[in-house]
Amino acid sequence: MIIVYQIRSMEHTRKHYPDLACPAANGGGTGVTIAVLQRYLWFFGPMMPTLKFGVAFCDNGERIPASKWTPEITAKYKELKAGTRTPLRLWRGMIVIPSFILVLALFARIAKFKKDRSDKEVAGYVADPKPGDIYYANNGGTLVIDGNSATSTNDVYALYKVKDIQGDSIFVIPGNASRIGTAEKPVNPYTSGFWEDLEKETTTFNATPVIISLKSLHQYNYFFMLPRDAQSSPGRVYNVTRAEK
Repeated sequence: MIIVYQIRSMEHTRKHYPDLACPAANGGGTGVTIAVLQRYLWFFGPMMPTLKFGVAFCDNGERIPASKWTPEITAKYKELKAGTRTPLRLWRGMIVIPSFILVLALFARIAKFKKDRSDKEVAGYVADPKPGDIYYANNGGTLVIDGNSATSTNDVYALYKVKDIQGDSIFVIPGNASRIGTAEKPVNPYTSGFWEDLEKETTTFNATPVIISLKSLHQYNYFFMLPRDAQSSPGRVYNVTRAEK
């Protein structure tokens, strides 16, 4: 992972001292301006300021190297620096960025809590199916084997309502809205709003039932159609809802 940051400088204050001799001026001269600056880390905002430092200029604009500062310039710089405070805004990133990360972590924790609760609820419905339950599932389609690879084709994604349970057979009736995935044009059921759109489009359920295996549903959460075919691929139940009574 690459973290991109910058080291920036902020000038806090500067002051002109007309009576100070400038050691860098050719032939001597008076007039020195001293500025107090401070470096800080910039990472989506200012944060982690470092120690302050000073620069000095002659009135002719020439910068005075620190090695040529006279005791008088050094004294004036220390006096000016002592009266300069680090503004709170240079610490802003140390508050904003951790707070932002904390908020993201909180949302992630809430999302995980909701998912865990939903998964537990779905597991309970799968373990004890009831007539009227609605499975958000795909039927698995046909398994196409090509050498060492296998592809499932003609998957039908739809809402299936439980009509009856008899032994190892669960009789479900599919909704009138569906999505068909092929090897050439697969369907991604994890796309945002996928199942919500199917739910809105489903206005009725067909009369002809589809039979799935209760044992496979219990053990693997598979939507495995009966009777089993050698070329059939197990489908998956993504969600289960139960009508409130």
